[in-house]
Amino acid sequence: MSAIKSRFGKVLLRVGVFALALASVTPAVAAPADQQVARKDILVIPSNVNIPAPDVWNPYIPGVFILQGMNQNLMEPLFMLNYETGNIDGWLAESSSHNDAQTEWTVTLRNGTEWSDGKPLTSDDVVFTINMLKTHAPLLNWSGAVKQWVQSVDAPDDRTIHFVLTGPNPRFVMENLAGTTSQAIVPLPRRVWDGVDPVTFKNSWNNGTGAIFSGPYVVARFSSTEFDYKRNDNWWGAKSGAFKLPAPLEIRRPWVGDDATNNQMLANNESDIGGAANPSTQASLVAQNPKIKTYSGNQGWVDPCPRMLTLNNMVSPWDKKAMRWGLSYALNRRQIVDVVYEGAGGDAATSTFIFPTYKALQPYADAAKDTLAPIGEFNLDKSAQMFQSQGYTLDSGSGKYVGPDGTTLSLDVVGPPFMEPWGRMVVQQLNAAGVDANLPWFGMNRYNKSWVNPIGTAGTEYVDNTSNAGRWSNDQYSALLDQMGSLPLGDPRVMDLYKQAVAIWADELPDIPLVQTPVLPLFNTTYWTNWPTADNNYVQPPSHWEHFLRVLVELKPAAQ
Repeated sequence: MSAIKSRFGKVLLRVGVFALALASVTPAVAAPADQQVARKDILVIPSNVNIPAPDVWNPYIPGVFILQGMNQNLMEPLFMLNYETGNIDGWLAESSSHNDAQTEWTVTLRNGTEWSDGKPLTSDDVVFTINMLKTHAPLLNWSGAVKQWVQSVDAPDDRTIHFVLTGPNPRFVMENLAGTTSQAIVPLPRRVWDGVDPVTFKNSWNNGTGAIFSGPYVVARFSSTEFDYKRNDNWWGAKSGAFKLPAPLEIRRPWVGDDATNNQMLANNESDIGGAANPSTQASLVAQNPKIKTYSGNQGWVDPCPRMLTLNNMVSPWDKKAMRWGLSYALNRRQIVDVVYEGAGGDAATSTFIFPTYKALQPYADAAKDTLAPIGEFNLDKSAQMFQSQGYTLDSGSGKYVGPDGTTLSLDVVGPPFMEPWGRMVVQQLNAAGVDANLPWFGMNRYNKSWVNPIGTAGTEYVDNTSNAGRWSNDQYSALLDQMGSLPLGDPRVMDLYKQAVAIWADELPDIPLVQTPVLPLFNTTYWTNWPTADNNYVQPPSHWEHFLRVLVELKPAAQ
């Protein structure tokens, strides 16, 4: 979820996944109910989002909700970035290649790809989708990236897509066609979309058959409170031999409005996937139902979005790095872990940089360990020194710092409701350190100065992710990131540039890292087994990402 945009002097809690806004309310159209399916053949995945526009199945309209199953059951990307292995795995496509200059990319589709109605899915559909995004930039998701990078795209044959880029980009496939978080560019059937306005097209129903995508499931019925999908037994992936046909005959995604009900459904075998807010809740659920399997005990799975405290670097006094360091020293990150996570993850759950603690990133963490170490220090004396160096004095009456102009040092901490536990802890700690804080309620390149917009204008969007929300601008850092971005993946020169850039970032501290985000996925093995856990980590476990397609083809029915 992206940062809540801070145009003025507010500080915000941030997490690096995309923000969601819902489309206008329209009546739902329901497909006819199918014959009864036994519970043992149904995969039940509760959702905590009530969708007011359930008949919009256009994934490229900004803000349209796609996590109700559109992203995980219906759509398919060309590739998938596997966070557990670090590999870019083929899905609709079998391979990609590039020229020496990395200005041209060639993608080859798997044999036998089809749409859900059995019509062939060809390179012409992919080319049409890319050109559609480019033509309608910046009004559609991904359109900005396509316009920025794709000079032209063509289809030499039915299986081949040829991209000519506007410049060298070794990460073009990874960032755009594989998905670096929860989604990627997905192809659309040209025969359905050609001639429509993609900015307004709902893609709801086509002669009662449902929205046409290429995934292993099709829509059975839906409303604002539940989305049900039935398996497409003629799915191309199974017919071609590329993948196994998923075992669940149906997938149901009901809206569940509170955590307590969600937890009880899991304990009662009424759902198959859940998650605990903390280790004590997890232990209680496992005690109620021994069939519930944890991801890795109390360590959990590390979400790719560490919690951050973002300040507007263009607004006084947070435009001074000493003031940002004053806040950082005032934050007791281990206390946040102990209170919010009940200690899950221990010291490893604290954070000193923007990256999650993944094995593939460990060489970079090791290379910058000494440079980043001071960021994690909790030291109220150093915090006071930083504030005092900028002319602030501690008022004995209020216990808050006051500036040379007599103004109390204050800030509002804002963020989405689900981040309230972290926000509350940050506010408590900053107040204890003399700051009047209130809670009103893709990586390093996101700090490139090219993302900075003037105050009073919206932050720059890359898909639905707000980049450089704090509006920090540093010429040397940006130049280093531009150099890194032009080098091939795995190029040994990246490490030296990375260390130089981290040194600048850690000195300036444009964002304040707080903690890692260990989550506690829970899987019910009463009906389904072979879940992605720490000891069976074939892919990342979130059920709301596109990678859940991989989970669907790996699940096995439990012995009844």
